[in-house]
Amino acid sequence: MESMEKIKIGIFVLFVVIISFSLMFMYIEGWTLLQAIYFSVATISTVGYGDFYPTSEFGQLLTILFIVFGVSTGLYTLGAFAESFIGGYFKRYNRRIKMKKRIEMLENHYIVCGYGRIGRVVIDRLRESGLDYVAIDSNSEILEAEFEKDPNFNYIVGDATHDEYLIDAQIDRAKALISTVSTDSDNVYITLSSKRLNPKLYVVSKADEQVAMDKLLIAGADKVVSPYMIGGLRVAELAMKPGILDFVSTFMSIAKYEYDEDLEIRKILIGKNSKIRGKTLTESQIRYNSRVTIIGIKKENDLLVNPGPEIILEYNDQIYAFGTGEQLDVLESMV
Repeated sequence: MESMEKIKIGIFVLFVVIISFSLMFMYIEGWTLLQAIYFSVATISTVGYGDFYPTSEFGQLLTILFIVFGVSTGLYTLGAFAESFIGGYFKRYNRRIKMKKRIEMLENHYIVCGYGRIGRVVIDRLRESGLDYVAIDSNSEILEAEFEKDPNFNYIVGDATHDEYLIDAQIDRAKALISTVSTDSDNVYITLSSKRLNPKLYVVSKADEQVAMDKLLIAGADKVVSPYMIGGLRVAELAMKPGILDFVSTFMSIAKYEYDEDLEIRKILIGKNSKIRGKTLTESQIRYNSRVTIIGIKKENDLLVNPGPEIILEYNDQIYAFGTGEQLDVLESMV
């Protein structure tokens, strides 16, 4: 039984016991209702001032019964309160200690600065992908509320523009940092700080204004995203080309919910030691081994859409592939 249910039951039984015995004391001892309740509360709380006490034998016997039932009920209720508040405190404390240890052990994880509307969407996506993350936000209430719902939620309360909180999030071992705080100036500052603490860190930042996008790139951000620009483009595309976008969206939704196929488009970078480096698309046998569809290849500043089989795959090329999560994982292992 939950502690709160125990408290409710204890208070209800305690109320019934006090009222019932008070009415009996009124009848037997001739007290007023207030005097009877006063005596009952003083007795059940073990204070016992002695200004009121039963004089009849039946009243004394009733008092003995009242002490047995009343004190027992009072102790039960008090224990339920202690279990709820003291026990709950230590339970939360232990969970926070475990979370702190989890964060200290993280490696190749994602740091999300800002747990607002965009930050929540980002972390939900990381959760779905089974990736490790740490959220940093100065609003302790929203973080603790999320922690109550999900004991595996990792968070740090603090201002992400301060280096100490980024260090606590193990930025030196992180794979990427995503900055989604409310102001562009703070996003620029976080980008500068994170790149100074870990020059190899991959940084993605949100920008509201066009001028901030350039500043974030200068500050060291690898990618800058403007939610308003993306939203505006999406609305425009839906208005101009509703059929195509609806088809893609519907196709991926059907694959997900009717056939349990998790289709996605993923960008994959060709590394120095890649097995397919220096080969053409045909020679790489990407299609044969992974079953993915290559929809584009980015070479420096050129984007080749629907590339031909003779295209040579080189170091730092970015492959845009479409397929299931499992197929894309196979491709990543090849690359």
